[in-house]
Amino acid sequence: MVEVNVIYRTGKIEDCFRLAEFVYIASGGVVEFMFHDLIPSQTPVQIVAGNLSADRDHHTFRDAIVAERNHKVIGMSLSYPSQYHRLSDGMRSFFPPDRLNQVKNIFTSGVDDSLYLDTLCVDQAFRGDGVGSKLITLTRDRAGELGINTLSLIVLADNKDAQRLYKRHGFEIASHIEMDSHELIPHEGGAYLMKSPGNGCP
Repeated sequence: MVEVNVIYRTGKIEDCFRLAEFVYIASGGVVEFMFHDLIPSQTPVQIVAGNLSADRDHHTFRDAIVAERNHKVIGMSLSYPSQYHRLSDGMRSFFPPDRLNQVKNIFTSGVDDSLYLDTLCVDQAFRGDGVGSKLITLTRDRAGELGINTLSLIVLADNKDAQRLYKRHGFEIASHIEMDSHELIPHEGGAYLMKSPGNGCP
């Protein structure tokens, strides 16, 4: 059951640090691996928060749907058109080649012409209350508003709880993504590309 006193809204610039915390958690170590020791005196969360607040054409606070309870952000979804899920020139110039090589399969796997659900995360204290389900529903609505008929996402293969949630919402596995294990990404089995089935968002 969805908490009746949870407010859902579009992200704001003042949410960026909290949104970055959720991106960090949901990544399962990928954000730590990519950003650790990359910019002196900045943590991976601070770097991601800065990127979100920069308000570029994708991966910005404006692409987030926020769940708020008692003036505290307790969950978020972050989505954008799938053509922006890629290894960009900016990424190639910013990240060391060995780090990009570790995750290249993540950024070269996708579903064309879909809305890519980059991040879905709910505060541990509020999981099981329907917040994640509501965020998926609102993300689906956003896809419809953008004229996009399919949702896609990537989930770690050993994250069975997330996979069960996505399958309840009509997602199916489109392909397996190979990714070697690393001490900062302590997961086995790579990841799965998932998409909403059929021809669109009901």
